[in-house]
Amino acid sequence: MKICAVICEYNPFHLGHAYQLSVMKQAGAVIAVMSGSFTQRGDAAVLSKYDRAEIAVRSGADLVLEIPFPYSSASAEIFGRAGVRIADALGCVNTLCFGSETGDTKALISLSDRLRADVFQNTLSEYLLKNKNCSYRTSTREVYRLCYGEAFPQSGSNDILSLSYLAALKDLNSNILPLALMRKGENYNGGGEGFASASTIRSHITAQDWDWVFRNTPEATAEILMKAEKDGKLADSEKLFSLFASLVRTRGEFVFEDIYDISDELATRLRQAGTKAKNADEFSALAVSKNDSPSRVRRAVLSTLMNVKNADVGEVPYTLVLAANETGRKILSAVRKKATIPIITKPADAKQHGDSVACAAKLCAAADSVWELLCKIPREGNAMMKEKPRML
Repeated sequence: MKICAVICEYNPFHLGHAYQLSVMKQAGAVIAVMSGSFTQRGDAAVLSKYDRAEIAVRSGADLVLEIPFPYSSASAEIFGRAGVRIADALGCVNTLCFGSETGDTKALISLSDRLRADVFQNTLSEYLLKNKNCSYRTSTREVYRLCYGEAFPQSGSNDILSLSYLAALKDLNSNILPLALMRKGENYNGGGEGFASASTIRSHITAQDWDWVFRNTPEATAEILMKAEKDGKLADSEKLFSLFASLVRTRGEFVFEDIYDISDELATRLRQAGTKAKNADEFSALAVSKNDSPSRVRRAVLSTLMNVKNADVGEVPYTLVLAANETGRKILSAVRKKATIPIITKPADAKQHGDSVACAAKLCAAADSVWELLCKIPREGNAMMKEKPRML
């Protein structure tokens, strides 16, 4: 059986995702490696990971596995590597398909190789040391021009993630073949034409424009979103501000001690913003800088809230089954014994796989517990620990 994997967030699942799955299904079975309760840009997923996984299976995926927190809410490099490692660890995936603004696999591989070259990496390190006020993004583009005598290729959010997938495939010496699929529809942050983006859909959810949501999303998405709204189970990321500000105002500078991927400069700004700001918009305006994007700030907030230490983010140690159909269950049965990381069915089973997996799963469970607090009607803190995969 040919198997194609996709690394995704489905926040929420939209018509562009449905198109991608329809193309992948032509080649064989589909495994979706999906972020859990929090996403790569540091937001809370609007729906629970189990709801999003069910939508994916109802819309064409055969098996959905989790990228657990904090890997789901890390930089593109860490997020991409975690997703690729999970797909590669299964030992059954033939192709990794990813959305791309360019849709040119060969061009992306060439760009990835250039960015990984010693001459580029060494020049970039020197440039960053001499230009400390220059953002990493700007520095990368300038160093690319210096090294290769041409402008950095235009790239969108999907292409940037694609580069992290390609780098991980090479680092892991994986046999999985990459396949870029031209993105159809709006860009990541809205704008453009075609299928509505996830960010556009979320804005209509916030505005309670359910007629628009029903017209512009797959049936399964609209149905589960409406049920979640009725049950008070849609998460609101803006509620994170109050949780974070409370922590900063009660613990001060100690709250950032050894927290993952937070520089002293960023810690100072986060502490000042958490103390001075009266709402989420004010906090973002105070905390964001030229060198620290809104996404970086949001990820730092999550790491602080969940007390993620530098030692907590190595290679992703396990994955969790979120949903599957009959084909997905056959895949699971075939790969369980040969997979190189544990594939856990119930969160409580993590303790059976050693201390490192148990500790990682405990951190992910803490994030799930905080996610519940962002809903209009939260459940108890360990509610997701009791959930079972959605078997359809």
